[in-house]
Amino acid sequence: MRPLISPRELAQAIGVSESSLKRWADDGKIEVSRTAGGHRRIAMGEAIRFVRSIRAPLLHPEILGLTDLSEGAQRAVSAESDGQALFELLQEGRAREARGLILTWYLSGQSVVEIADGPVREAMERLGALWRHDAAGVYIEHRATDICIQAVQQLRQFAERDESSAVAIGGAPPGDPYLMPSILAAAALADLGWQAVNLGPDTPFESFLRAAQEQQPRLIWMSISSVRDLRETNRGVKNLAAQLGAMGIAFVIGGQAARLVDLPDDPNLSRGDTLRELVAIADNLKQTSPALTRAAGEASELHRPEAS
Repeated sequence: MRPLISPRELAQAIGVSESSLKRWADDGKIEVSRTAGGHRRIAMGEAIRFVRSIRAPLLHPEILGLTDLSEGAQRAVSAESDGQALFELLQEGRAREARGLILTWYLSGQSVVEIADGPVREAMERLGALWRHDAAGVYIEHRATDICIQAVQQLRQFAERDESSAVAIGGAPPGDPYLMPSILAAAALADLGWQAVNLGPDTPFESFLRAAQEQQPRLIWMSISSVRDLRETNRGVKNLAAQLGAMGIAFVIGGQAARLVDLPDDPNLSRGDTLRELVAIADNLKQTSPALTRAAGEASELHRPEAS
């Protein structure tokens, strides 16, 4: 991905005049920087934000270095559904087309969470069931996971904002080896304007706490897709929730195995069954003073663990 482009390059990519692009920059519709010689330059993330905001088609994505885009654009309109289109490409291992398709959706204005909770989830659930009928199912699923991770990481690069002061930290608990859920969570939060720190799979509870103490985030998320030891997980979640609550840090538990965990009745702890619900909680927090973080979870209409 190119870090900076010129107004001329962006204008050519979307099929408008360079003078129009410069006028939009002067009007504050697109943020530009200046070189030592006074020439305008546009960060790639800002260019993508602008393209999405005006729903501009990228006529020449290769100018911006987005060579995958043209590979996926045709498939975007040829299948019966987005999930079916992505499933076919992932099943066949057609990485460039799959990445291009996901990027096409993002540039058309869909959010990371809409893509993740929609076609990505549908395609990966179907691929995850292949092992029941196909001896190569595990290999196909793992290859597809890698392709999706590549695509989502690219979206995260486009979405990240250096100036964001809202920090969110997350990962999967001990014994949970799944990569994808927390990568999707980090990208979705970055798309919402958060500075997201993904600790990855199989993260000790002590590491979550250490990260919270050092970085003082507004939010800690934990994606639970697999439980190795339910007693260990229950104890770890309970202790971590108590310590994060004392620090005024919101704690959100999610994932397909989250309902196996006996979550404590804690006003600072929320459960989100989908990525969309995590994003809703995070959005509520961003609109709340940091001093009121503890109360932010109570304002959410999302699932909350029942008192035992």
